[in-house]
Amino acid sequence: MNGSHRTELDGCYDIDLACTPFTNTLPIRRLPLHEGDSAELPVVYVDPETLEVRPVTQRYTRTAGHTWRYESVDTGYVTTFEVDEHGLVLDYPDEFRRVS
Repeated sequence: MNGSHRTELDGCYDIDLACTPFTNTLPIRRLPLHEGDSAELPVVYVDPETLEVRPVTQRYTRTAGHTWRYESVDTGYVTTFEVDEHGLVLDYPDEFRRVS
């Protein structure tokens, strides 16, 4: 960041931008999870208001073919959302809904 190595971000392969559900697609497509499986992973979180960058831990669980449970391990936030056949979010309750 700004030309400096941030060791606390080592191991983070995904990014989370709270202003878009698209960043949920990245781990969903990368992780080969079957129904009932879950994975916990370190993620780079970028706050869209302050641009603060920090590592967070997230857990994704595939609850059904196109349904996922997302958990922010750090904050305790939990939600379930649906994706299409490409892993793009269709409905993220109280946050986003894709319209035609």
